[in-house]
Amino acid sequence: MLEYLTRDMFLDLARPAAEGCLSIYVPVGDAGGRAAANRLRQILRGFEEQLAARDLAPATVANQLRAAWELVEDLAHQINNHAACVLLAWPDRAVTYRVPGPVTELVALGQWPHLKPLTPLVTDQATYYVLSLGKAGVQLFAGKGARLEPLELPGAPSGLDELLQYDEFEPQRQLHPGVPGAGGERGPVFHGQGGAADELKSQIQRYCQQIDRALLRALPETRAPLVLCGTAYVLAIYRAVSRYPAISAEAIVGSPARLPLAELGARAWAIARPDPTEERRAARERYAALAARDNHRVAATLSRVLPAAAAGQVDTLFVALDRAQWGRYDPLTGEMALHETQEIGDDDLLNLAAVLSMQCGGTVYAAPASETPGDAGCAAILRPGAAPAETGAAVGTGAESA
Repeated sequence: MLEYLTRDMFLDLARPAAEGCLSIYVPVGDAGGRAAANRLRQILRGFEEQLAARDLAPATVANQLRAAWELVEDLAHQINNHAACVLLAWPDRAVTYRVPGPVTELVALGQWPHLKPLTPLVTDQATYYVLSLGKAGVQLFAGKGARLEPLELPGAPSGLDELLQYDEFEPQRQLHPGVPGAGGERGPVFHGQGGAADELKSQIQRYCQQIDRALLRALPETRAPLVLCGTAYVLAIYRAVSRYPAISAEAIVGSPARLPLAELGARAWAIARPDPTEERRAARERYAALAARDNHRVAATLSRVLPAAAAGQVDTLFVALDRAQWGRYDPLTGEMALHETQEIGDDDLLNLAAVLSMQCGGTVYAAPASETPGDAGCAAILRPGAAPAETGAAVGTGAESA
């Protein structure tokens, strides 16, 4: 499952092909892969009929179609899930992904890959860390998305088993949250065998302090999120003694030994991944403020957004996931043709605005049209000094206003 895309991964996909890039999005849903494969067969047969009607032999996109038919076979063997399948096929290569659903069914053959549905997966999240506090040992990981890479942690104790004689104490003691300690954290309160429970608590505290000193040496001067993994009582003590400045409030509670690395990474990423909701809200407020006082800093029509995106003038783009404007656009000449319905060779120009903005370092917020400023399906905050430009559009059969 593709949980995220770095900007570099996205840009590697964002390359045009004069011979055509075939983009396919297939919802899988509750019906499962076999039903999705049958639906894709119907779509591809209809697509090949369209090629024939336009006197375009399938041989002109033979490699792209071959990759599409291979996807049919892959889908047929998938179990039921809520993911969607994505195929992006160029003349010289093809990539397939399973992505979180839902997505809208789409088949498009244009110069540009259709990447707009993938933009919500793009993150500039820097590295985060996972600290696993297990009985058998301590492990530090660096995380990028759901992928974890183990790091050395010199000076950390070997594990709880030898240090604490853990199994002796565990059945006899109970743990409850205590009063808040330093930094507002609640320290654990032990009840049980008197001195034995106190000794256990003291040993765990020393154990956690040793780990924390090793961690601070390994990660000096960093405020990257740290996700903890371990049993609740050990994590509570670690929080109480740790001086690390950015421990995530949510943790992965349970025995680390029982978690495969892939599952640990997926759960840690779900905690560490930034929530874009607040960022989108702040960006929309900024757009509204600029639109109210400086019309030259915003673009609210496709005929203004596309040239600005091609010229690297878009700072922030809002684009509708649930709308499309099919047509053609030449970034070199600025010529644009709009079509009311999709034709072979068309690109979704809203998708193209997103791709061009990303290529030039802009931030793209893809969301439903109801959450996108204006009514054109796209709107942009322009960089300071951007010259107002607008392209003329040759409008086809009654296309919407650009």
